[in-house]
Parts: sequence; C-alpha cells; structure tokens
Amino acid sequence: MRLAIFYDKSCPKMTEQHYSRTYLDMFEAVVARFEEVQHFTDGCSAQDIEADVIVIWDIHSSHHIRIDGLADHKAVKYTYFNDPYQVGVEGVYQTSGTYVCKLGAKARTLRALERGINYIICPYSGLYYKHIAPHLGKDAEDMLFWFPPAPSHKRFKLRLRPLKQRHHKILANGIHWGGDGAYDFRTWAYKQPESFFIKHACKNPDVPQSEKYGNLLSAYSASLALCDTRIVPKYLEIPLAGCVCFAQDQEDYRRMGFRNLENCFFVNKDTFKNRTNAFLNSLPGDIYYQKVAWEGRKLIESQWTAECFADALYNHAKSKGNNYERQSRRSLHADVRTAADTAVCT
Repeated sequence: MRLAIFYDKSCPKMTEQHYSRTYLDMFEAVVARFEEVQHFTDGCSAQDIEADVIVIWDIHSSHHIRIDGLADHKAVKYTYFNDPYQVGVEGVYQTSGTYVCKLGAKARTLRALERGINYIICPYSGLYYKHIAPHLGKDAEDMLFWFPPAPSHKRFKLRLRPLKQRHHKILANGIHWGGDGAYDFRTWAYKQPESFFIKHACKNPDVPQSEKYGNLLSAYSASLALCDTRIVPKYLEIPLAGCVCFAQDQEDYRRMGFRNLENCFFVNKDTFKNRTNAFLNSLPGDIYYQKVAWEGRKLIESQWTAECFADALYNHAKSKGNNYERQSRRSLHADVRTAADTAVCT
C-alpha cells in the first residue's frame, strides 16, 4: 500500500533532541512499514496525493496547513490526536523559543471532520470519550483507533540487563508540572524518600534524553510511571527498559495486559510506601522482582512497541481499504466548520 504522511518538521516532539523520542519512533515505524511513502510538510492539494492511506501526524494540532480537497480523496484517512483534553493555546515554548498555536478539543475535531478524516488515532481512550467523542456523535466509537504511546525497542539496547547488575533504586524522572493536574500524585511521590529523583531534561540538560534515555532507565532496577489521567510514554518505556514498573493504575494499562503484582505494581498514596519499601528491602536481583520485570518487558516487546503500532495501523488500513466504502464525515455533521472559524489562529 501507498502512504501519504503529513507532519511538521519543527514540532519539538519530532526532533532527535527532544527528551521523549516515542512519537518520532512511531512516525518512523509507520513510514518504514509501507511500501511507498509520500512526505508532506506544507499545504497542498488532494490532487498531489497518490496514496491508499493518509496519515496526518499533527500531534498537538498545531500544524496549520491547508490540504485542499482532502475530504474527497478516496484514501483511508487518519489523524493523530495526542493530549485530547487540550484547550486552545497560543504562545512560545520556553525550552526552544518556538511559537506555537494549538487547537482545543472541539476545534481540532471539527477540523478533522472538515478534512474528511475516517479514523482518529488516540493513545488515551478515556480522554477520547470525554473530550473528543461529544463532537462526533454516533460516529465516535467507529472513528477511534486506539494505541498507547509506543517506543521502539531499538532504543533500549540494555533492556536485557538483569536487575542485579543495576542500581537497586526506584528512579523518579519526568515532569511534575502541568496545567491539567495530571501529575499531582507524581509530584507527591517524587518527594518521598523511597524515590531516587533525577531532574527532568527540560530542567537539567545534562540528563540523558532521546536515544540515551533508554540507557538511563536500564541503569536502574525500578522506576515510577505515574499520571493521574492517562498512560504517558513512561508506562511503556520503563518496562521495555527491563525495569520493575511502579505504576499509577489506569484502565488503558489493564487493557494492554498489565496485572498488579504480576508484571507491574500499582501504587497510590495508601500503598506506595509499603510496596516500594518491600522492593528496596529485597536483595538486588530478587527472583520475584526479576520475573515481574521480565514479564513487563516481554508484554511491551510482543504487543506494544512502535513497530507493533505500525503493523496494527497498516493492517487496519488494509482491511478498511478493501471492505469499507469511505465517505466524507462532513455529510454526517451539520455543525462542521473550518478550523479558522473556531480557532484563535490559522
């Protein structure tokens, strides 16, 4: 099949230097999976697109380009929605100085409908149904293509290192700020004596990031994957690195196959100290904890890497292309307007 993929080269999460390379991993895996690929970084006409599948890899809906006639193109069309709770915002990234204008949930959804998008790729099912689905009506269930933020196993070269060869500590690394209140528990947990805190790369440029981040994780026997609202990349990066994963319980994590005390440990304020201290007081390389780490790693490797995502997308598009008569979603929604009517910028 032929792929046409749209993306913003200036998006921070699409650069090698970004602290989290997961979204670039997924992008590269998708490109590698298709037989022929057209790359688009600027606006164009649908007449320029020679593809069976179209993917708009606009992670934060901040890539404001026109694709004239896209809704009428016969390809199966996907768009990627990260952070579906997002509100409209305009400003400058503190770390890079890059100007950005992000669409809010409703505006980005209406723009997707205007473009005739068939499927929305979203890593967070709960937030999709809360923030995106209300603007899709009866099509919401059919339009969701769910897959968590999936790192490539290629970045985790030391993932087979046994626990006894690692620092017997519980690594706490990652942002603990954010306007949506997603990191309240993480902020508390990072301050606990059981956590070995290393500043986020945005606050300390000496902290390994991108390709080197996998090696940092694999140097520790355990790490914290904590978020109040969703599965962030750490939920997959930590077990893939071969660490024991102490995770905040999320429905999507269970959906992936994670089971408490078997391939991860679910923690909250009531259980955090008991479960982390039990680990820290065990012998380095304890066979039970080693088995938990192994099982978590194998689950990610077998089902939830960037390469698995690319396979899932390819197979989904192939099945829909053969058996699904596609139509513009615009005809199903009377309130669809262009993003320019609802956003603060174009």
